[in-house]
Formats: sequence, structure tokens, C-alpha cells
Amino acid sequence: MMRGPQRGYTLVEVLIAVTVFAILAGTVYAALNTLSQAAFVHRERSAELAELQRALVRLETDLRQLTVRPVRASDRQLLPALAGQAGQLEATRAGWANPQQHRRSQLQRFAWSANGDRLVRTSWSVTDRTPATPAVAEEVLAGLEGLEFGYYSADGRWLEQWPEDGASAGLPRAVRYRMETTGFGQVERIVVLP
Repeated sequence: MMRGPQRGYTLVEVLIAVTVFAILAGTVYAALNTLSQAAFVHRERSAELAELQRALVRLETDLRQLTVRPVRASDRQLLPALAGQAGQLEATRAGWANPQQHRRSQLQRFAWSANGDRLVRTSWSVTDRTPATPAVAEEVLAGLEGLEFGYYSADGRWLEQWPEDGASAGLPRAVRYRMETTGFGQVERIVVLP
């Protein structure tokens, strides 16, 4: 019995098909790998931007709720409502939320400063503190390269210190802050005070 010619692929045709498939698979893998890396970088940048935005909102919220309330320091010295230098500020704010209804004031004393490459917010549970009053320091932002505050006086000058040379302990008209960050460069804002 004679069989007809069998049709099939030759070894060369199979090798060509496997080679084409390998080239296509390598190209697709490279494209998917690039997209995956881009998505990872995007997620990291988004997280860094969200951290920066949260820090700016917290700082501006503190500044917008400043109140003219001098306080007594732990050494019984009277501090102005806002005591600021070029690299840090300490002030009293109103509107401290109290959802647990603790027996405390709605005023809070806080400070903003740089600690190495971190932006730190320090707060105290009472406004007039004693040496035993604990401070709560919270790192708000990482990757800080520089921090600078400026204070706009009633006579239209930007000052590096508030109050200026023991002048009135009121509030300046505005506070300017500049932050130099590793990921986003310089951020500068002016907050007009109430």
C-alpha cells in the first residue's frame, strides 16, 4: 500500500518560526519591563509629592490659625505669640481640635524647624509649659535641604526675626517660607495672617 506524500514543516521552517517568536517575545518583555519601571517611578514620585503637600498644608494651617497669645516658657520667661528666626518659628495657634473632649485648651503651642534633612513640627500639650511638660516632635517631611522663614512687618519690610529687637509682640502681616527639597526643588509661599 502506498501512502501519499506527507506534508509537514521542515526543521528550517520550525527554527525560523521559533526565532521570530523569540524576537517578538523579547521585544514585548522589554516593553512591559519599561512600563513597569515607569509605573514604579511614578508611584514613588506621587508618594513624595503627597508627603510634600501634606507638610505644606499642615504648616499653612498652623500659620493661618495664629493667635495673639503670649506664653510662659519653662523658665517662666514670657514668650511672644510668634517668636521666629530665619530657620525656625514657634507660635501659638487656635482651633486645636478636641474630639475626645479632654479637659484642655483649644490653643496649642507649636514650633517648625529643620533637623538635618527632615522638617520637624514640635508641639506641647499646654501653652504655658513647665520643665516637666513633654514636647512631641514629629517628622513631617523627609528630603529637606533648606528651610527659611521671613516676617513681613507693618512698615512693609521683610525681617529675618520676629519680633524685631524686642518690638511689639503682635503678629506680622505675613509669613514667608522657603523650603529646598531634594525631589522638587524650591517651594516658596507667603501666608497672609489674619
